[in-house]
Amino acid sequence: MAHVYEVSSPTHAYGTAFLSEKLQEKIDSLDITVYPASQLGNESELLEQLVAGEIDLAITGPSFLAMWHPPIGVFDAAYVSRDLDHMLENQLGEEMAPEWDELRKQYGVRMLDSWVYGSRHLTSNVPIRHPDDLKGFRLRLPGSRVWQASGEALGASPMPIAFSEVYLALQQGIADGQENPVPVIKAMGFHEVQQCLNLTGHIQSSIQILVNERTWQSLTPEQQQALQEVIRERGADVHQGTVDDEKKLIEQWRKDGTMQIIEDVDADAFRERCREYFSEGFAFSELYNRITNETPQPQEEGQ
Repeated sequence: MAHVYEVSSPTHAYGTAFLSEKLQEKIDSLDITVYPASQLGNESELLEQLVAGEIDLAITGPSFLAMWHPPIGVFDAAYVSRDLDHMLENQLGEEMAPEWDELRKQYGVRMLDSWVYGSRHLTSNVPIRHPDDLKGFRLRLPGSRVWQASGEALGASPMPIAFSEVYLALQQGIADGQENPVPVIKAMGFHEVQQCLNLTGHIQSSIQILVNERTWQSLTPEQQQALQEVIRERGADVHQGTVDDEKKLIEQWRKDGTMQIIEDVDADAFRERCREYFSEGFAFSELYNRITNETPQPQEEGQ
């Protein structure tokens, strides 16, 4: 198995670091060797190796899979999911089953599970509460079309900058801000060069655990069951660990003043703008509309 996430990330620290150990507890005829932190290549390279059968399992996100099967990109479109549970419910439910099956048929890659990557929030040097606050705001986002479109949908001027170069871009003022889950913001040191954490929660971010179909079919039913079970169990721990880490970090930063925590974000204004933006013109627009139409609108009381 290979992935690009650092060993300190929730993906590895709560998940893949324990895969081999936990699998061996279930079945002694199967073992996994994990190569984290881009040891075997970037996400595009890992997917190519997976399809070729050079590696057996890989982890990547929806926007990369969308380059193969565009509808999957819907989950990196802003405000398609109301929270992490809603995102997982849709990804693992009947709505997406045909899309994952199409991926398997076309490329020989089976999706075993979706793991939480975290709720993505904007960082900046001035408070961001409304789409109007993002006018002319140079927001760093990954370079794929879905991510750049999400930046535009939010009201910003998206900038594709390599992840490794974001810290310097923020420090030098090349970009005005970036967006990531809170544990990632901490791990990458973005809190050192940005003053505000704006709790937009605009993307409920996920990653997919993929296995080469030929590898999967070569396993016995008992091995398949053990592998599926251990991956889902690790996914539950990654989910809990990510949520706990975010909560602790926000509380810590609020207490010690590391960042100004902007909680009164007008999420409804952002959501309305994004839903209008993505409602047509994208390969996943129909899917986006179906998923968001299932989302109950917030009640006035207690807002």
